[in-house]
Amino acid sequence: MSDIDQSISRYTTGNLRERLHAALRAAGLDPEVLRPADLGEADQFHTGGREATVEVARAVGIGLGTRVLDVGSGIGGPARHFAGLGAVVTGVDVTQEFVDLARELNLACLMAGSITMVLAPGQDTSLPPASFDAATMLHVGMNLADKPAVFREVYRLLRPGGVFGVYDLMGTNELDYPVPWADAASSSYVESAEAYANHLRAAGFNLTGNIDRTTAVLKYMGEAAARRESPALLAAQVLLGTDLEERMGHVAAAVKSGALAPRLLVALRPA
Repeated sequence: MSDIDQSISRYTTGNLRERLHAALRAAGLDPEVLRPADLGEADQFHTGGREATVEVARAVGIGLGTRVLDVGSGIGGPARHFAGLGAVVTGVDVTQEFVDLARELNLACLMAGSITMVLAPGQDTSLPPASFDAATMLHVGMNLADKPAVFREVYRLLRPGGVFGVYDLMGTNELDYPVPWADAASSSYVESAEAYANHLRAAGFNLTGNIDRTTAVLKYMGEAAARRESPALLAAQVLLGTDLEERMGHVAAAVKSGALAPRLLVALRPA
């Protein structure tokens, strides 16, 4: 089974829309009329949550009029944050259920005019070359066996001078499973920051930033239980099921031990 098929199998549930709508209504919200903030933790499903998304946006210079590509866009949380900054965003993802729900949520948040969701793998998007000013990839690399192919595609899609921000858990694949992105090591593709940097350079990028977010992420994880108890926030269990505590526990232990580090790499396509 390819990494694409593994990702589709891991993230497809068949009832995500129904579960999210039920969670929204339980929180007193109308699924057809929303603000991005209404979606809470479920909308920024990566270590560090919204704060990490804010840092990624700042690092790659997203603002008014920026044309942004978000690789592995999920249900669109980061894309909606970028659009809220005035960007025009294209999200690509391989999971049909995510893409469909992202489009619906964009409409509910009155952002459909600023965001386009595309069902495509990151290594072969069929999008026109040099059509983006910035690109992002948030917690997607752990599902990518062939990162070099994805990085080459992003390089093709960025204009000269464009910036690529990669925010992933980097380190060793020798972890306790399950984790949020995989049930076993056979479907997990964690790599070191050095390997990421080498892949980016081989694709033609210049590495301009390497930020370790471990301290911020450990603080975020320590506050996670309190956040999930708040009725105003939707927990990440909506996306990945009731065993998320076990999965996140394994991630937290790996981050604390140094086996995993949440890192933001910033790379420039030379002008």
